[in-house]
Amino acid sequence: MKDVSVINLIALGYAVLLTLVSLIFFRTYAVWAVLGSATALFNHSQTIRLTKEKFDAKKIATHFVIRFVMYFVVIAFAYFDQRANGDSELIRVYIFLLLGIFSIKVGIFIYALPFFKKHRLKDDIDIKEDDINV
Repeated sequence: MKDVSVINLIALGYAVLLTLVSLIFFRTYAVWAVLGSATALFNHSQTIRLTKEKFDAKKIATHFVIRFVMYFVVIAFAYFDQRANGDSELIRVYIFLLLGIFSIKVGIFIYALPFFKKHRLKDDIDIKEDDINV
């Protein structure tokens, strides 16, 4: 479970960095980056909560349906809010929305880098040595 928490913190850091960059350089699209990140982080936290409970196929299926409905609602909201501004504006909104939605995936990719892998292996070796010494 420690890995999931670290991934969540990395994704939260990415979301904050994305928000700051979009706020500084692309002020009109910062809201969409925040909305995408918030949706992804909320869905990830619900997934973590669900995996801590006893396995229930009905709950998992319901969670996946609700998860994709939430993504669909956010994308539909962006479409209906920005469709009058033209296709190029809508594409920019979708790009920032997707940059936010990919925050968990970016957290996973960053966590898979060798820097974090070295620490994971060190923790695994310490655990194995503690098991041997017992």
